[in-house]
Amino acid sequence: MTTFSENISIALEINQCLANHKLKFSPTFNFNDIRTTDKIITNHHSNRKLSDIILKNYFPQNPSTEYHHFTDIRAFQNIIKKKELWLFSVKKRFEESEFKPFYDAHNMDGYKLRKNGEGVPMENELVENAFYISFTDDSISSESEKYMWEYFAKKKGVRLVFEASNINTHLRKIHYPTIATEKDLPLLTDLLKIGQRRNKYLIPSGIATIGFFYLPHEFNIEGESRFLVTRETGKIFNLEFGKKDGFEYLKFPFNVINPLAEFKLTKIIINTNTDINEVVGIIKSSEDFKDIQIERNNH
Repeated sequence: MTTFSENISIALEINQCLANHKLKFSPTFNFNDIRTTDKIITNHHSNRKLSDIILKNYFPQNPSTEYHHFTDIRAFQNIIKKKELWLFSVKKRFEESEFKPFYDAHNMDGYKLRKNGEGVPMENELVENAFYISFTDDSISSESEKYMWEYFAKKKGVRLVFEASNINTHLRKIHYPTIATEKDLPLLTDLLKIGQRRNKYLIPSGIATIGFFYLPHEFNIEGESRFLVTRETGKIFNLEFGKKDGFEYLKFPFNVINPLAEFKLTKIIINTNTDINEVVGIIKSSEDFKDIQIERNNH
Protein backbone atom coordinates (compact mmCIF):
# COMPACT_ATOMS: atom_id res chain seq x y z
CA MET A 1 0.00 0.00 0.00
CA THR A 2 1.54 3.31 -1.07
CA THR A 3 0.99 6.67 0.56
CA PHE A 4 1.01 10.32 -0.40
CA SER A 5 4.04 10.86 1.82
CA GLU A 6 5.93 8.03 0.10
CA ASN A 7 5.45 9.64 -3.32
CA ILE A 8 6.74 12.94 -1.92
CA SER A 9 9.78 11.13 -0.51
CA ILE A 10 10.46 9.39 -3.85
CA ALA A 11 10.19 12.69 -5.75
CA LEU A 12 12.66 14.33 -3.35
CA GLU A 13 15.12 11.47 -3.78
CA ILE A 14 14.86 11.69 -7.56
CA ASN A 15 15.53 15.45 -7.43
CA GLN A 16 18.59 14.90 -5.25
CA CYS A 17 19.83 12.18 -7.61
CA LEU A 18 19.51 14.51 -10.59
CA ALA A 19 21.31 17.30 -8.72
CA ASN A 20 24.18 14.93 -7.87
CA HIS A 21 24.68 14.12 -11.56
CA LYS A 22 24.74 17.78 -12.73
CA LEU A 23 22.73 17.10 -15.87
CA LYS A 24 22.01 19.36 -18.81
CA PHE A 25 18.35 18.36 -18.72
CA SER A 26 17.14 18.16 -15.13
CA PRO A 27 13.42 18.75 -14.48
CA THR A 28 12.04 18.97 -10.97
CA PHE A 29 9.83 16.12 -9.77
CA ASN A 30 6.89 16.29 -7.41
CA PHE A 31 4.47 13.68 -6.09
CA ASN A 32 2.15 14.15 -9.10
CA ASP A 33 4.87 12.89 -11.47
CA ILE A 34 5.14 9.50 -9.78
CA ARG A 35 2.85 6.48 -9.94
CA THR A 36 3.55 3.88 -7.25
CA THR A 37 2.18 0.43 -6.52
CA ASP A 38 3.24 -2.18 -3.99
CA LYS A 39 5.98 -3.35 -6.36
CA ILE A 40 6.58 -0.66 -9.01
CA ILE A 41 7.58 3.02 -9.24
CA THR A 42 7.06 4.56 -12.67
CA ASN A 43 5.94 7.68 -14.53
CA HIS A 44 2.49 9.03 -13.90
CA HIS A 45 0.44 8.21 -17.00
CA SER A 46 0.27 11.88 -18.02
CA ASN A 47 4.04 12.42 -18.42
CA ARG A 48 7.29 10.70 -19.35
CA LYS A 49 9.68 12.64 -17.12
CA LEU A 50 11.54 9.60 -15.84
CA SER A 51 12.31 8.23 -19.29
CA ASP A 52 12.94 11.73 -20.70
CA ILE A 53 15.78 12.44 -18.28
CA ILE A 54 17.53 9.30 -19.55
CA LEU A 55 16.83 9.88 -23.25
CA LYS A 56 17.62 13.60 -23.28
CA ASN A 57 20.85 13.32 -21.29
CA TYR A 58 22.31 10.13 -22.75
CA PHE A 59 20.50 9.62 -26.06
CA PRO A 60 19.47 13.02 -27.44
CA GLN A 61 17.76 13.33 -30.78
CA ASN A 62 20.55 14.11 -33.23
CA PRO A 63 20.17 17.76 -34.34
CA SER A 64 22.19 17.24 -37.53
CA THR A 65 20.57 17.60 -40.93
CA GLU A 66 23.23 15.66 -42.86
CA TYR A 67 23.76 11.93 -42.42
CA HIS A 68 26.16 9.50 -44.06
CA HIS A 69 25.52 5.82 -44.73
CA PHE A 70 28.32 3.42 -45.76
CA THR A 71 27.22 0.44 -47.82
CA ASP A 72 28.59 -2.13 -50.27
CA ILE A 73 28.12 -1.86 -54.01
CA ARG A 74 25.34 -4.48 -54.26
CA ALA A 75 23.26 -2.83 -51.55
CA PHE A 76 23.89 0.54 -53.22
CA GLN A 77 22.52 -0.80 -56.48
CA ASN A 78 19.38 -1.95 -54.70
CA ILE A 79 18.98 1.38 -52.89
CA ILE A 80 19.14 3.32 -56.16
CA LYS A 81 16.88 0.91 -58.04
CA LYS A 82 14.13 0.84 -55.41
CA LYS A 83 14.60 4.30 -53.84
CA GLU A 84 14.38 2.58 -50.48
CA LEU A 85 16.45 2.26 -47.36
CA TRP A 86 16.04 -1.08 -45.63
CA LEU A 87 15.69 -0.92 -41.86
CA PHE A 88 16.46 -4.38 -40.48
CA SER A 89 15.03 -5.66 -37.20
CA VAL A 90 17.29 -5.35 -34.18
CA LYS A 91 17.01 -9.14 -34.01
CA LYS A 92 19.64 -9.32 -36.76
CA ARG A 93 22.27 -8.09 -34.30
CA PHE A 94 20.69 -9.41 -31.11
CA GLU A 95 23.54 -11.84 -30.51
CA GLU A 96 26.14 -9.18 -31.37
CA SER A 97 25.89 -7.09 -28.21
CA GLU A 98 22.61 -5.45 -29.14
CA PHE A 99 20.11 -4.74 -26.36
CA LYS A 100 21.30 -7.51 -23.99
CA PRO A 101 24.25 -5.53 -22.56
CA PHE A 102 21.90 -2.74 -21.56
CA TYR A 103 19.57 -4.77 -19.39
CA ASP A 104 22.39 -7.03 -18.12
CA ALA A 105 24.32 -3.96 -16.93
CA HIS A 106 21.27 -2.75 -15.02
CA ASN A 107 20.13 -6.15 -13.71
CA MET A 108 16.88 -6.02 -15.67
CA ASP A 109 16.24 -9.74 -15.90
CA GLY A 110 12.54 -9.23 -16.60
CA TYR A 111 13.25 -8.99 -20.32
CA LYS A 112 14.50 -12.57 -20.29
CA LEU A 113 12.02 -13.98 -17.78
CA ARG A 114 8.74 -12.38 -18.85
CA LYS A 115 6.87 -14.00 -21.74
CA ASN A 116 3.86 -13.05 -23.80
CA GLY A 117 0.73 -15.17 -24.20
CA GLU A 118 2.46 -17.27 -26.86
CA GLY A 119 5.44 -18.01 -24.63
CA VAL A 120 7.86 -15.68 -26.45
CA PRO A 121 10.34 -13.95 -24.10
CA MET A 122 9.91 -10.19 -23.91
CA GLU A 123 13.46 -9.61 -25.19
CA ASN A 124 12.71 -11.49 -28.41
CA GLU A 125 9.41 -9.71 -28.92
CA LEU A 126 11.07 -6.31 -28.53
CA VAL A 127 13.95 -6.87 -30.96
CA GLU A 128 11.64 -8.43 -33.56
CA ASN A 129 9.44 -5.32 -33.58
CA ALA A 130 12.08 -2.58 -33.82
CA PHE A 131 13.74 -1.71 -37.15
CA TYR A 132 16.79 0.47 -37.68
CA ILE A 133 19.43 1.78 -40.05
CA SER A 134 22.79 3.24 -39.05
CA PHE A 135 24.24 6.60 -40.05
CA THR A 136 27.35 8.57 -39.19
CA ASP A 137 28.07 12.28 -39.15
CA ASP A 138 30.35 14.08 -41.57
CA SER A 139 32.87 14.72 -38.81
CA ILE A 140 34.01 11.17 -37.97
CA SER A 141 37.72 10.61 -37.31
CA SER A 142 40.04 9.23 -39.99
CA GLU A 143 40.33 6.02 -37.95
CA SER A 144 36.55 5.64 -37.85
CA GLU A 145 36.21 6.42 -41.53
CA LYS A 146 38.78 3.76 -42.45
CA TYR A 147 36.88 1.25 -40.32
CA MET A 148 33.55 2.16 -41.95
CA TRP A 149 34.95 1.80 -45.47
CA GLU A 150 36.41 -1.62 -44.65
CA TYR A 151 33.65 -3.10 -42.51
CA PHE A 152 30.45 -1.65 -43.95
CA ALA A 153 31.35 -0.59 -47.49
CA LYS A 154 33.58 -3.64 -48.04
CA LYS A 155 36.34 -1.30 -49.36
CA LYS A 156 34.74 -1.05 -52.82
CA GLY A 157 31.38 0.39 -51.80
CA VAL A 158 30.04 3.90 -51.39
CA ARG A 159 29.26 6.52 -48.76
CA LEU A 160 25.79 7.96 -49.29
CA VAL A 161 25.07 11.49 -48.08
CA PHE A 162 21.50 12.28 -47.07
CA GLU A 163 19.79 15.49 -46.09
CA ALA A 164 17.27 14.74 -43.33
CA SER A 165 14.23 16.77 -42.29
CA ASN A 166 10.80 16.45 -40.68
CA ILE A 167 11.96 13.73 -38.28
CA ASN A 168 9.00 12.39 -36.31
CA THR A 169 10.52 9.21 -34.90
CA HIS A 170 13.76 8.23 -33.16
CA LEU A 171 16.97 9.49 -34.74
CA ARG A 172 19.42 9.42 -31.86
CA LYS A 173 23.12 9.19 -31.25
CA ILE A 174 24.21 5.87 -29.80
CA HIS A 175 25.58 6.13 -26.27
CA TYR A 176 28.89 4.37 -25.67
CA PRO A 177 30.33 4.25 -22.13
CA THR A 178 33.35 6.56 -22.00
CA ILE A 179 35.63 3.85 -20.59
CA ALA A 180 35.70 0.14 -21.35
CA THR A 181 35.11 -0.89 -17.75
CA GLU A 182 31.95 1.21 -17.45
CA LYS A 183 28.99 -0.99 -18.32
CA ASP A 184 26.02 0.97 -17.04
CA LEU A 185 24.43 4.40 -17.21
CA PRO A 186 25.36 5.83 -13.79
CA LEU A 187 22.22 7.99 -13.65
CA LEU A 188 19.91 5.07 -14.41
CA THR A 189 21.72 2.84 -11.92
CA ASP A 190 21.25 5.44 -9.17
CA LEU A 191 17.57 5.91 -10.05
CA LEU A 192 16.98 2.15 -9.92
CA LYS A 193 18.49 2.11 -6.41
CA ILE A 194 15.70 4.45 -5.24
CA GLY A 195 13.28 1.64 -5.97
CA GLN A 196 15.54 -1.07 -4.55
CA ARG A 197 15.75 0.71 -1.20
CA ARG A 198 11.97 0.34 -0.99
CA ASN A 199 11.89 -3.23 -2.29
CA LYS A 200 10.25 -1.96 -5.47
CA TYR A 201 11.20 -1.84 -9.15
CA LEU A 202 11.67 1.63 -10.60
CA ILE A 203 10.62 1.28 -14.25
CA PRO A 204 10.62 4.42 -16.43
CA SER A 205 8.02 4.04 -19.19
CA GLY A 206 9.68 3.42 -22.53
CA ILE A 207 12.88 2.08 -20.96
CA ALA A 208 13.00 -0.73 -23.54
CA THR A 209 13.46 1.91 -26.26
CA ILE A 210 16.47 3.26 -24.38
CA GLY A 211 18.20 -0.09 -24.75
CA PHE A 212 18.19 0.19 -28.54
CA PHE A 213 20.53 3.19 -28.35
CA TYR A 214 23.14 1.76 -26.01
CA LEU A 215 26.23 -0.14 -27.16
CA PRO A 216 29.35 -1.27 -25.29
CA HIS A 217 32.48 0.90 -25.35
CA GLU A 218 34.28 -1.22 -27.96
CA PHE A 219 31.81 -0.14 -30.66
CA ASN A 220 32.44 3.60 -30.23
CA ILE A 221 34.61 3.68 -33.35
CA GLU A 222 31.38 3.55 -35.37
CA GLY A 223 30.10 6.90 -34.04
CA GLU A 224 26.61 5.76 -34.91
CA SER A 225 23.39 7.72 -35.10
CA ARG A 226 20.46 5.32 -35.28
CA PHE A 227 17.18 5.85 -37.11
CA LEU A 228 14.63 3.55 -35.49
CA VAL A 229 11.02 2.75 -36.36
CA THR A 230 8.82 0.27 -34.48
CA ARG A 231 6.61 -2.19 -36.32
CA GLU A 232 3.52 -0.46 -34.95
CA THR A 233 4.67 2.94 -36.25
CA GLY A 234 5.57 1.43 -39.62
CA LYS A 235 2.07 0.03 -39.98
CA ILE A 236 0.48 3.33 -38.99
CA PHE A 237 2.40 5.03 -41.81
CA ASN A 238 1.60 2.21 -44.26
CA LEU A 239 5.22 1.14 -44.73
CA GLU A 240 5.92 -2.24 -46.26
CA PHE A 241 7.97 -5.08 -44.80
CA GLY A 242 10.18 -7.68 -46.43
CA LYS A 243 12.44 -10.55 -45.43
CA LYS A 244 16.03 -11.42 -46.30
CA ASP A 245 18.28 -14.17 -44.93
CA GLY A 246 15.69 -14.97 -42.28
CA PHE A 247 15.39 -11.40 -40.96
CA GLU A 248 12.58 -8.93 -41.50
CA TYR A 249 13.21 -5.43 -42.75
CA LEU A 250 11.10 -2.32 -43.17
CA LYS A 251 11.13 -0.54 -46.55
CA PHE A 252 11.66 3.18 -46.03
CA PRO A 253 11.32 5.31 -49.20
CA PHE A 254 13.55 8.36 -49.63
CA ASN A 255 13.49 11.39 -51.94
CA VAL A 256 9.74 11.57 -51.38
CA ILE A 257 7.42 13.39 -49.00
CA ASN A 258 7.13 11.22 -45.92
CA PRO A 259 5.28 12.31 -42.74
CA LEU A 260 7.49 10.07 -40.57
CA ALA A 261 10.85 11.41 -41.80
CA GLU A 262 12.28 12.71 -45.06
CA PHE A 263 15.67 11.72 -46.43
CA LYS A 264 17.03 13.19 -49.65
CA LEU A 265 20.10 11.67 -51.30
CA THR A 266 22.38 14.60 -52.15
CA LYS A 267 25.78 13.11 -52.86
CA ILE A 268 27.66 9.85 -53.39
CA ILE A 269 31.23 9.51 -52.14
CA ILE A 270 33.37 6.73 -53.61
CA ASN A 271 36.50 5.19 -52.14
CA THR A 272 39.87 4.76 -53.84
CA ASN A 273 39.03 1.08 -54.45
CA THR A 274 35.54 1.75 -55.79
CA ASP A 275 34.94 1.17 -59.51
CA ILE A 276 33.66 4.58 -60.59
CA ASN A 277 32.37 3.22 -63.89
CA GLU A 278 30.19 0.72 -62.03
CA VAL A 279 28.84 3.48 -59.78
CA VAL A 280 28.09 5.74 -62.75
CA GLY A 281 26.34 2.87 -64.51
CA ILE A 282 24.11 2.24 -61.48
CA ILE A 283 23.26 5.92 -61.16
CA LYS A 284 22.44 6.37 -64.85
CA SER A 285 20.04 3.45 -64.68
CA SER A 286 17.72 5.73 -62.69
CA GLU A 287 16.26 8.98 -64.00
CA ASP A 288 15.98 10.26 -60.44
CA PHE A 289 19.71 10.19 -59.74
CA LYS A 290 21.46 10.56 -63.09
CA ASP A 291 22.67 14.08 -62.24
CA ILE A 292 23.64 13.47 -58.62
CA GLN A 293 27.05 14.62 -57.45
CA ILE A 294 29.83 12.03 -57.18
CA GLU A 295 32.83 12.81 -55.03
CA ARG A 296 36.01 10.80 -54.55
CA ASN A 297 37.23 10.17 -51.02
CA ASN A 298 40.75 11.58 -50.68
CA HIS A 299 41.47 10.55 -47.08
